[in-house]
Amino acid sequence: MGPLSKSFGGHALHDLPMDAAAVAVARPRIQPDALLEVMIESIPSGLCIFDHDLKLVISNGRYGNMYGLGPEQIPPGTSLHDILAASAAGARGPLNIDRLRYDGPDGGGPRATPLVAELGDGSVFTVSRHPMLDGGLIEVHRDITDARFAEARAEAARQELIERQYAIDQAVIVAITDLQGRFIYANDNFCKISGYSRDELLGQNHRILKSGEHPPSLFRELYRRIARGQVWRGELCNRSKDGSLYWVDTVITPQLGPNGKPAAYMAIRVDVTARKRAEAQVVYAARHDALTGIANRAVLLERIEQALQKMQQHDAGFAVFLVDLDGFKNINDTLGHAAGDALLKELAYRLKTSLRDAESVARLGGDEFAIVQEGRAVGREEAIDLASRVMDIVSCPFELDGQEVSVGTSIGIALAPVHGTSAGELLKKADLALYRVKSEGRNGYSFFDEEMSRKVDTRLQLIKDMHGALHRDEFRLHYQPLFDAKTLRPCGMEALVRWQHPVLGLLAPDEFIFLAEETGFMEPLGRWILRKACADAAAWPDDIRVAVNLSASQFRSGTVFQVAVSALTEAGLAPERLELEITESLFLQNKDSNVAAIQRLKDIGVTIALDDFGTGYASLSYLLMFPFDKIKIDRSFTQGLSTRADCAAVVASILALAKELGISVTAEGVETELQFELLRNAGVDHVQGYLLSRPRPLPELDIVALRSFARPGVAA
Repeated sequence: MGPLSKSFGGHALHDLPMDAAAVAVARPRIQPDALLEVMIESIPSGLCIFDHDLKLVISNGRYGNMYGLGPEQIPPGTSLHDILAASAAGARGPLNIDRLRYDGPDGGGPRATPLVAELGDGSVFTVSRHPMLDGGLIEVHRDITDARFAEARAEAARQELIERQYAIDQAVIVAITDLQGRFIYANDNFCKISGYSRDELLGQNHRILKSGEHPPSLFRELYRRIARGQVWRGELCNRSKDGSLYWVDTVITPQLGPNGKPAAYMAIRVDVTARKRAEAQVVYAARHDALTGIANRAVLLERIEQALQKMQQHDAGFAVFLVDLDGFKNINDTLGHAAGDALLKELAYRLKTSLRDAESVARLGGDEFAIVQEGRAVGREEAIDLASRVMDIVSCPFELDGQEVSVGTSIGIALAPVHGTSAGELLKKADLALYRVKSEGRNGYSFFDEEMSRKVDTRLQLIKDMHGALHRDEFRLHYQPLFDAKTLRPCGMEALVRWQHPVLGLLAPDEFIFLAEETGFMEPLGRWILRKACADAAAWPDDIRVAVNLSASQFRSGTVFQVAVSALTEAGLAPERLELEITESLFLQNKDSNVAAIQRLKDIGVTIALDDFGTGYASLSYLLMFPFDKIKIDRSFTQGLSTRADCAAVVASILALAKELGISVTAEGVETELQFELLRNAGVDHVQGYLLSRPRPLPELDIVALRSFARPGVAA
């Protein structure tokens, strides 16, 4: 065995690494010891060799540098134990020094024993020990710090990916398809929302989820983008296994292969079904009537606009109908609003199911509906046919709370383009036509005509002028006397308002009172009438009363009693000289406060008369409800007294009833001597009419002269 073999504890040259052997053979002239030193120092790892007594034979500089040991600390002959002790004492010593101790092989021949040394500065080395046959030991120390850090980073990244995937799987719906659209991955959420198991999905084409809710153009654009490697995002409606639909906000990302082209597609979805349903409910509510479920005004306007566009393109006319129920308020007042709502829902259902394809209905509010009738041939005849059908539909009785009730209907019709070429114009003119039907007795239909428009313009101007008329002192009171039927002596004066309009001249009450009622002007006007009448009457003889009509609208504020007392007080007029005339419309308001106000007036001595008696539906019941002082027979019965037996019978019945109840009776509208004689002979207490005196301004009335009547035919 040569010197080299001795230096390596008995190993032959062929036991050395191949590169060292090659150097030794290729350069035989280099000294063996020098060659060995070069070889050992050139090794990138730390190398040290121990003999059978575990004393250091040789080591390279890399070994000492790795553990912070200088040459003086590890000279040849230093025991492994001392080297480990020196390493442990150094700043970079191994933390697990005990694991590096070596007691020799435990039998069974030489074997490598890989160890890991972790140093205090964070470095990590692997120690490979190779026992030799004579008991010696070769140690190779490799620095794996960077590799360990790389592994740690890779593991952290892997763990982070796992956690992210878990979070994504918990929060969103994930699926991956191949280029043919077949599922190759589906997470639990995807299975849950689709209703398919993972086994049912994998290998299936994504078209099994197709809902049919989207146009083909959407998918063409989707496929075009992802095939180019671009991301697509949008909301898709899918169909689950049970057939139900669900909406997902979807992002489809191509997964690119080595060639840079898509190899698969990942779709990440978020369930937005609840939001889409909420949005749909909002849209539905914005376009449908909450009570009946049919279209509302917004949809009506859209349909009219669409019909106008068709009219321009195809020269096709159409009609707009406004439908208003007659008698609906009475149902609400008598049966309650729940019954009224049930009637409206039933009527909406009847209309929706009875109208034809080109006819659409909407509810505008309250008891008012609208219909749009389209078609090339729509004209007056077609509109009349529809109006007749609607009237038949409405006229069928309704079953409400076990009661059978009926209502009528008034219909206003506007034709396009004859009556207008805009939605607003057509609706306005249909409303004017509806107004005419209502003013002429209701329960019918009417087409718009230009005369209606002129009347509306006049009406609007009157309303505008009326609100300044009080301040301009344009209202006047005329008085019509009431006479004792037996003596023909005047016993009272009825105050009747007139309007001295600056342009239209003197207007009678029937030309403006209804407008005052509709616009809320009746209360201030009625207050002025009452004050003026009391002030005028204060100058009359004490046996002459003043009669003033009270409108039901004057009771809305609840101040009628205070207003009357104030008027009496200001004028210094005794309450017994004031007579207030009311109609049964006041009782239709069904307010106890109205009756209470009337009773308070009666209690202070004011006379209360029921006007237009016999014309209402329940006049007799009102006589029992409230102890009136007087009733006034309506002029319609007076006019027919001499020609109609039924009028004579009604008058006779009224007089008999009044006598039993102790109520006086006044007959108004007396225009002929025959009427007067018949009334006086029948027992009427007081008479009033053109035969005796027309209404006149106060300066034109001579009350003293009126006392000198000799016979009915002589008028003052």
